Amino acid sequence: MKLKFIINKYELAASIFNHRKMNSKDLTYWKTLENKLWQKYKDEPALYFIYLKYLDWALQTIRLNTGHKSLISQFRNVAGKLEEIYKVIFQTREFKRAFKETQQYLIRIEKQWRKNEKFVFNYFKKILGLKLLNIEVTIIITHPKLHQGHAFPKEKLIIWGHSEDWKNYSTIYIAHELLHILTEGKYKNFDMMHALIELATDNELRIRLNKRGEYFQEGKFEVGHKNLRNLEKKLLPIWKKSLTNTNVNILKLEKLIKI
Repeated sequence: MKLKFIINKYELAASIFNHRKMNSKDLTYWKTLENKLWQKYKDEPALYFIYLKYLDWALQTIRLNTGHKSLISQFRNVAGKLEEIYKVIFQTREFKRAFKETQQYLIRIEKQWRKNEKFVFNYFKKILGLKLLNIEVTIIITHPKLHQGHAFPKEKLIIWGHSEDWKNYSTIYIAHELLHILTEGKYKNFDMMHALIELATDNELRIRLNKRGEYFQEGKFEVGHKNLRNLEKKLLPIWKKSLTNTNVNILKLEKLIKI
């Protein structure tokens, strides 16, 4: 298994538009770009295929105009205008600043991952009992001030951009997303598998890698999804017992649990 770290300009721009916290002090310079685009393209449906707030309006506008043009021709026009808008964005001072900050972030995160990669993969094999696939996974890095982390298992892609809330934060959560790829289609219950992945990475891997810590809490931060917390606490005794059982890997464990 190999990881490739890249920046996709289109994804970076769209991610900032849709994940930037409006009231946050971070990325406030992006508001200037939003205002410029709004003034120039607010009546263009294509804008809302980037800035999703009013996408329903854009799609309705396209539907209502089918009497004048076919859907195919309308979407061709939208695609052309969309490319034009992206080109405008890429030339702005705001995007160039965000891109540079993301480049610097990518360098830090890739360096962190390379330092920890062997430890993580040994943990996957020896503790979780997983076979590493002979695949290349692309990590699309977005801005560090966005709270993004999502795997696309079929495409072998991970989108990642997040502040480093604690030591080796990105390593832990890239490992989390890798487990979604490695376990895709091999579980009975997604919530059960997701809970086990959080126990395995957000918690156990974090503690082992950082040589300190406790389950569900890292300093001032709660660890893991709140909606999975009750399930994880029920699973915790079973999970900890499984760590000493070399005959039960994480995939078998998910199928054996009856809760």
